[in-house]
Amino acid sequence: MHTETESELRPPSPAEARYLEVMGRLGRHGASVSGASIARQLGLSAPTVHEMLRRLEADGFIQRAENRGWRLTDTGRRQADAVRRRRRVVEHFLRTVLDVPEDEVAEEADALLTAVSPKLEERLRLASWPGDRPCAERGVGDPPVRFLVGAARS
Repeated sequence: MHTETESELRPPSPAEARYLEVMGRLGRHGASVSGASIARQLGLSAPTVHEMLRRLEADGFIQRAENRGWRLTDTGRRQADAVRRRRRVVEHFLRTVLDVPEDEVAEEADALLTAVSPKLEERLRLASWPGDRPCAERGVGDPPVRFLVGAARS
């Protein structure tokens, strides 16, 4: 079994990231998530989901909840939040820069998410949000951050 520090060093695989994203959405505010609800969301069989949940537990991303089901660990929550943030950036880029039709955005984002590094995520964010950064990216009370697309940054 991995410790939380070890799992922080190894990012989740694309398949693990998808499960963590779904668990983060279903388990808002620390609620436990059942394997059956994950299976429904992903359109997978219960045995397939159970196998992945065991792997996520062994890797330190999730743990069994006291009242049945599963909960994200702190590391799993951070990874789920990162995947959700990356999805938001990729989808916004697809809509605003590439003008991808709305009914295709989610599918195209799914295909791209596994290939987007943190560095590329930042570049997509800069390219698709010229001017002020979105409020969710700033701390409460922080002034807006201004930048120019393509400007030199140190």
